[in-house]
Amino acid sequence: MMLNRARRINGALLLAIAASTLVAGCGKAAQTKANEAFAQGRAAQARRDYKTAVADYNEAAKTLAPDPRISYDRGLAYYNLNQYAQADQDFTDALRMVRGGDMRLAQNFVRAIPYFRGLSRIQEARWSGANDDLRLAVVSYPKSWLAWDSLGYARAALGDYRNALPDYDRGLHLYPRDAIDHNNRGLAYAHTRQQRAAVADYTTAIHLSPRWGLPYQNRGQAYFASADYHDAERDFTKAIALLPKAWSWGYRCEARENLGEVKAALSDCNRALAYYPRWSAVYVDRAWAEATLGANKRALADANEAVKTDPHNEVAYTYRGWIRQRLMQYRAAFIDYDEALRLNPHYAMASQYRASLGNFVAAAQRAGVTSYGIGSLNVAQMESEREPTKSEYEQRVSECGGYYSESDSYYDDCVQNGVAQAKNDESSDQEAANQAESDAYNAQQQIQEQINYQQQEEQNAAAQAQEEQNYAQSQSDSYSGGYSDSGSADTGGGGGEEQAAPVEEAPVEEAPPESDSGGG
Repeated sequence: MMLNRARRINGALLLAIAASTLVAGCGKAAQTKANEAFAQGRAAQARRDYKTAVADYNEAAKTLAPDPRISYDRGLAYYNLNQYAQADQDFTDALRMVRGGDMRLAQNFVRAIPYFRGLSRIQEARWSGANDDLRLAVVSYPKSWLAWDSLGYARAALGDYRNALPDYDRGLHLYPRDAIDHNNRGLAYAHTRQQRAAVADYTTAIHLSPRWGLPYQNRGQAYFASADYHDAERDFTKAIALLPKAWSWGYRCEARENLGEVKAALSDCNRALAYYPRWSAVYVDRAWAEATLGANKRALADANEAVKTDPHNEVAYTYRGWIRQRLMQYRAAFIDYDEALRLNPHYAMASQYRASLGNFVAAAQRAGVTSYGIGSLNVAQMESEREPTKSEYEQRVSECGGYYSESDSYYDDCVQNGVAQAKNDESSDQEAANQAESDAYNAQQQIQEQINYQQQEEQNAAAQAQEEQNYAQSQSDSYSGGYSDSGSADTGGGGGEEQAAPVEEAPVEEAPPESDSGGG
């Protein structure tokens, strides 16, 4: 997280207020009143009574025609009141009048407009406009460390981290004891995959401001990106102590999952989601922890929430597919893996898990398994399947007698075998799944055992056939005297011992995946 600045304009900058007396083409009394209001506004601004200053400037503006000096000075007052949109508008109005030929605002104040408007636009998150203004500001004020720092901040917010780095360098050269600048440059290093340099900047920020929690959190993320999970956990813990509602609850959850501290990680995820209930990545982390601890149904509920809060999160779809696979919801798992790959065709984890599931289903079908929807799955055609829409869901419910489950092959069974038989099959499958989960026993192991049994039978049959072939050949050799037509010793059929046809090994079901960016 970058840290923004909302600094009061003080010292020499505060005194940089247009000081000329207003002249207006109106009656003498009105002119006097306007000049008095303007002078009162300047006096109020000098004593930092910005609210009164704005009121006085407004009073002067009522009487006079638009004047860039009023807009400029009022813009400064608005900025110090943290009313950045109004400040931006006043600075823009002043600059428009100057560009239109109004020369009443002195040039040194005109040059200051991009500086103050750029700072205002940072507060408004108008990054492109801030970037444009601050590029002009550093030309006018090349020794302003705040101008360089703010330009780097705007560029980083636009994703231009490489060009932000030299801006931060210039700012830190002018003021090396700025903890905020070190923290922000550390983030730019992290985004350009320079984790060691990022750690160094965060460490400097911590030394300069040891009670500031954000650099601890950011350094923890840099350690995490370098797979240094112990140091990451330590820094996240320190950040939590300094910032009780820090995002570090979620980050520490993931670090602890990578350290194998699953129960402690689950507790951290709970706290993170209590503070930030729409954090998709933490729902993924908690789903992984719950599934690892055997609570697959709670894990599926969290995975569903992860997809709901961020429908474009390929990691959420991948982990939901993995959880559905553990619950024997194979068709739904394929749909999730395919959606993850649609969102990110290069996402290796989704591709790997989908291929593994395809191998598993193919082996199960060869072994004669038909339960849990395996018998009706066509792996080659699964890429065209997707989650049913609401209207499609309602139609399926209607077609299948008011009962439909996306978790299994119920719909296919309903169409093929009738509602009563489909309900019976679905009930049996669900009872088996419930029993497997309550006994902490992976039901997929039952299918794997059937696959292994079938393949062992195939291997035994192949071995028996080989023995019979060898016996028949030995009888033939004995009858012919053990010699081939050429008179040389026969080695068993004249062509060497025949190899049994290789039997494809059954794919072993995946262990819980290692942490990726979203899960444990």
